[in-house]
Amino acid sequence: MSQRRYKSGIDRSQETLFPPRLEDYISEHNPVRAIDAYIAGLDMEALGFTHNAPGRHQAGQPAYAPQMLLKLYLYGYLNRLRSSRTLERESQRNVELMWLLEGLQPSYKTIADFRKNNAQALRRTQAQFIVLCRALGLFGGQLVAVDGSFFKGNVSQKSFRTHRKLTAQITKLEEELAQWHQALDAADREEAGEPASREERDLAEKLDALREALKEKTEALADLEQRGKTQYSPVDEEARLLSKRGQRVAGFNVQIVTDAQHKLIVADEVTNEPNDLNLLHPMSAQAKAALGVETLEVVADAGYVSSAQCHQCHEARIYPYLPVPSARGRTVAPGRLSREAFVYEPEHDRYRCPEGYYLIASSKPKEQAGHWTQRYRSRRRNCCDCVRRAECLTAKGQVREIWRDQYEADTEAVRQRVMAHPERLAQRNELVEHPFGTLKRRAGWDHFLVRGLEKVRGEWSLMAWAYNFSRVLNLLGVKQFREICQRLTELLACIAHLLVLSACRFPLGSTWRLQVGNSR
Repeated sequence: MSQRRYKSGIDRSQETLFPPRLEDYISEHNPVRAIDAYIAGLDMEALGFTHNAPGRHQAGQPAYAPQMLLKLYLYGYLNRLRSSRTLERESQRNVELMWLLEGLQPSYKTIADFRKNNAQALRRTQAQFIVLCRALGLFGGQLVAVDGSFFKGNVSQKSFRTHRKLTAQITKLEEELAQWHQALDAADREEAGEPASREERDLAEKLDALREALKEKTEALADLEQRGKTQYSPVDEEARLLSKRGQRVAGFNVQIVTDAQHKLIVADEVTNEPNDLNLLHPMSAQAKAALGVETLEVVADAGYVSSAQCHQCHEARIYPYLPVPSARGRTVAPGRLSREAFVYEPEHDRYRCPEGYYLIASSKPKEQAGHWTQRYRSRRRNCCDCVRRAECLTAKGQVREIWRDQYEADTEAVRQRVMAHPERLAQRNELVEHPFGTLKRRAGWDHFLVRGLEKVRGEWSLMAWAYNFSRVLNLLGVKQFREICQRLTELLACIAHLLVLSACRFPLGSTWRLQVGNSR
């Protein structure tokens, strides 16, 4: 039988001649050249990075330039490397990083401290890149989608103290104490006048342990009430237990707004809000300012349905598309008149039923979540004589009642808008799920490595920046992006200065764009 041949490798003891320059290892289309070209043009002092202007007579080792550490982090996040220890190892063996960092090998502590101490600067850097995307004409500026997702914090669910949990634990400890007291009293009666037995001493020790545990839980509950919170974790005071559709996460609620043209993140925020109910207008307004447009259409899911938020959006010339309950269809008992059969007459502030009778506002409006709801009731004598009484009233009902929200006209406008363009809701998934799916599933980033809301926001900015940066490189190519960066030094300095002056808020109404070759 003939022997099968396999490919053979090189002799490990054979001398080889590697290229003499690191430059020869990095091709012209390698993304690290784009990283190097872009960050080289940033004004690190204007962005607020630490150690951007070291003193002349400082003792000890000189600090690493913030540009170098920022390059390291952007490279790491683009290549799914977040751990500071992993980045330290890669800087010692990765040829691309050796070229990017010019041979520097910072320690993991230096790397970790840079991310921890420059949270605000990282936010400004991400905001500045969004402005650059706008200048390059990469945003459509007509339709955006907003969504939120839970990301785990660097905290365990078991570390949380909740009002309900502490109350239940205190009740249970009090019951156990009462039972052990009864057992100790019974033992005392049986062994009156005799020396304390081992069982009695064990009972006394158990009682002391229970009293100590009860004292600790009581103090924790008092501390929670003093803080005015329903939950608290000493590990990360700003993290929160979040739950939605059976999902329970100890962490933060990340919000993004995605532009429809290239699925780029145009606005983002990290909050510890338990739900998305009050976030539609803030996120949409931030996106509208970032895009610099007069009007904007925004699509979101049912978690954002709020009449007050819809009203604020309409006042800001933002037009939401939401699956409001009536758009999904309300369940109405067979043969019963639905609410849609009653016509509201705003000039008289009343409802008219199909038979021509009126439902009049009764009592004072009820305050609810910062706005009011009004009850409208029919007259009993009208309902008694009505031929459609059986269709309108329940078996126990004497009159028909309708509750109207203060901003119901706004939710009705949203419903009509969705009915006219039902395809808008179908676009939501493909827009907002793309960034979250890329970050959570492809990169595996469903958690944060730092603690505290400010630091978490800084780390999230790295995630969002890496996502946008990767998308831009795919759209423009490394060569064209480098050409853009060569013309950006002065422009980026102006943008950074503008962001500092406006506290990271985007200028309204500006429509400048950067011309590069034949593309924008």
